[in-house]
Amino acid sequence: MTTKITDANLDSNVLDNTNFNIGLLGFKMAVNEGLTVFNLVDGVVDEFNDESGTDEAEGSNDTYCGTGDFYKNQGSPISYSAGFTTTTITEPDTSTAGTNPDHNVGTFGSFTVPANLTSLSFKMWGGGGGTGAPGAGNGGGGGFVSGALGVSPGQTLYVGVAEGGNDANDNNEEAANTSPFGAAIGGTNGRYDPGSNPGSHGGNGGGGSGIMSEQSIANYPAYPGTRGTVPAPSVYAVASGGGGGGSHCGGSSPNQEGQGGGGGGLTGFAGGEFGNCYAQTIAAPSHPQAGQGGGQAQSGGGGDQEQGGQGGGNPGEGEPGGFMFGGDAFPGRSGSAGSGASKASGGGGGGYYGGGGSSGDPGAAPVHGLHGGGGSSFYGHPQITGGATTGAAKVEGGGVADPAYVAGTNEGFDATNIGPSNYPGGGIGEDGYVLLTGTACGATTSTTIVSNAFTSTSVATSARIVVFQENIDTPTLNTDVIASVSRDGTNFTNATLSDSGYVTGSSGQRILTGQADISGQPSGQSMRWKLALANNAVKIHGVSLQWS
Repeated sequence: MTTKITDANLDSNVLDNTNFNIGLLGFKMAVNEGLTVFNLVDGVVDEFNDESGTDEAEGSNDTYCGTGDFYKNQGSPISYSAGFTTTTITEPDTSTAGTNPDHNVGTFGSFTVPANLTSLSFKMWGGGGGTGAPGAGNGGGGGFVSGALGVSPGQTLYVGVAEGGNDANDNNEEAANTSPFGAAIGGTNGRYDPGSNPGSHGGNGGGGSGIMSEQSIANYPAYPGTRGTVPAPSVYAVASGGGGGGSHCGGSSPNQEGQGGGGGGLTGFAGGEFGNCYAQTIAAPSHPQAGQGGGQAQSGGGGDQEQGGQGGGNPGEGEPGGFMFGGDAFPGRSGSAGSGASKASGGGGGGYYGGGGSSGDPGAAPVHGLHGGGGSSFYGHPQITGGATTGAAKVEGGGVADPAYVAGTNEGFDATNIGPSNYPGGGIGEDGYVLLTGTACGATTSTTIVSNAFTSTSVATSARIVVFQENIDTPTLNTDVIASVSRDGTNFTNATLSDSGYVTGSSGQRILTGQADISGQPSGQSMRWKLALANNAVKIHGVSLQWS
């Protein structure tokens, strides 16, 4: 039997509940069927798929999100793009430049997270390795890392940008500790030995680029002396540096000497050798073990996620890499093996765990000084999502195909066809680069959303409204979210909203319901709803209006 539901056979509470349920049913049908407007008898449902159901001329500050199909009471998004070199920045509103820190030299750059920004994308390139001379081996390219870091407004991030590894003739600066050599995160060097021929020294490893917290900066290791301790959880991400190329093999021909290990990837590459100066040819394996070259010297191994690369040994020991630093190369010794005896070893590249420094052979000339290992990159912090990394391809650094790549960044020095007559001191690896980008929601603002007019079949005296709403902040109903209804299209009466529960589960989108007595308004058949939003940000996904 079919019975018509009227005021005569239902009490007012049952009738109100029935009408609300009709509105919710209409809402459900609208959502499931993907309709913008679903017409009911004496009612309308507007589930937002576009802006066709609202009067933009009457509304104010009503920002519509077309990708999520909702209105919100926030201003237009603000985009940020902050680039960092070793000493410069591109966005002074959020950033300060560093002075290229390296083991207690200089300062890190900084980025202050602006209001309403909760996720920051990063792309970082490490530094390339330098080379020695003459007849030097190539420096290894730096690594590349990217991802998204969860952040809080007002938080300060500290940014270290890698310096490329210095060439052989710059190593004498280490003694005074007055100039970076493979900054910012731990690239070290082919050591200087006073009184010997500087033209025969190995190259420095390239530094790593990194994002760290203030806690990390306070504990950043000092050099020379103790390496110090950096709390691992406060290191967010690191792009590795390439190992320094060793020199020399006693010849004056163009490069025949091999390759500093490329920076990782999650694992750096060991230094590799090739050419006619060595009894053995190896390929630059990707592991922490040292690579064996000709004679008695060894190249440094690559760093990984748990340990630094092994230092080359037998008999002149290179230093292993460690957490946030690359290993020093064997410092050499004076002797009768020629003016460059054992001063030819390449240093390890910096990184999360740095590459090992190479050893030298202090035997009879020609001197064998091999190549530093590459460091490892890192994106394993729990606040990072979507992390990825690309290792170097020998001299070429990782991430060169990325659209944001800056020319002249993160390659090792290519010593091919560079002989002692035209480049006696070797060459310097390219610096790294750091790019931070993000989009912040605009500030919360007072917003009014007004519907188009809907013609009723008679003059209504009461109205019921259902609002499909989602919290961004924590709003107070009837203060931060106020609903009202008009029957003449101009005058509005507030409806007292109550929370009728979430659509699914215990969070996300919820249903707000309310009713209003509109009998005191001027007579009319032009039905409209209005929402006034203030103080706390919300999303409005749709509105259902019924009248009788």
